[in-house]
Amino acid sequence: MKKTIQLSIYLVAMAALLNACRPDKYSELGTQATVASSLTGTWKLSKVTQTDEDAKSKGFQYGSVNVQTMDLTNVFPYTDFKLTLNANGSTPTTFTTTPGNSPRIIKLASGNWTFDNPTYPKVITMANATDTARITLGSYPSGASPVLRITSERRDATTNKLLISYSYEFTKQ
Repeated sequence: MKKTIQLSIYLVAMAALLNACRPDKYSELGTQATVASSLTGTWKLSKVTQTDEDAKSKGFQYGSVNVQTMDLTNVFPYTDFKLTLNANGSTPTTFTTTPGNSPRIIKLASGNWTFDNPTYPKVITMANATDTARITLGSYPSGASPVLRITSERRDATTNKLLISYSYEFTKQ
């Protein structure tokens, strides 16, 4: 009788241990956000940085002052500029820009937008009936960084050498 009780206790303990060692069931986290859905919405320009690429390539410095990069955000009323990107699900549709008193960093007021690669876009193309603008993405918003960054370059017309670049950071409204 004593052995039967010990065996029963042993079997119950083993059953409990084996039951405890099953992997947990995890539910699906949901669908992965598309780049188009992360770009849609109204964005307000929050920071403008100019980089003198020629000075940067030559390592110019004036004492402890960095002459290669300059924050231009408060030089003009850049923070007035707003960009609205609309999409139908994961398909880009229309856009509008509202410059306010800001310089027009995007020359077009409205139209349609697309991008070069739906999975990993690098260039957004904005077009209306008469003109087209191509904007290079510096980074797009993600859970870790909810900032949309676009870049613009100025090159020498004859040599195509990069002279100055601009980085525009937008925050979602």
